[in-house]
Amino acid sequence: MIKRTIESVLGRIQKVERSIARRGLLSNAGRWVQLLYILALVLFAGGLINATVQPVNQNFVIFPGRGAQSISETVINSFAILLGAAGVYVTYLSGRQTTKPRMVNFYLILALMLIGSAMYIGIYVYSSKG
Repeated sequence: MIKRTIESVLGRIQKVERSIARRGLLSNAGRWVQLLYILALVLFAGGLINATVQPVNQNFVIFPGRGAQSISETVINSFAILLGAAGVYVTYLSGRQTTKPRMVNFYLILALMLIGSAMYIGIYVYSSKG
């Protein structure tokens, strides 16, 4: 009896999932949620909490003290994180490229440039902190 009840409930849930998938209701909403989630992670990794908890003079693009940072510095750090992540993703794409062997080299060079520029920005911000 319990088994039949559980199977009945699971069957209803699967029917609802199939009808939602056919209509495409969750496909766009799910992508927006994923995009917002990634954006929030990048902003938190860039130091959004530190910039809001310890407000500093916003006249500085990069605040010279080590204990605090400005909002613009958070944006710069987040941009560097996105550049590095894009470089890692392009490296992944270069390994999947099998139809055009010349594209593998292009993807690898592009990935190294993206990762190198992200590292340069990060080191520049770190050295500007003093």
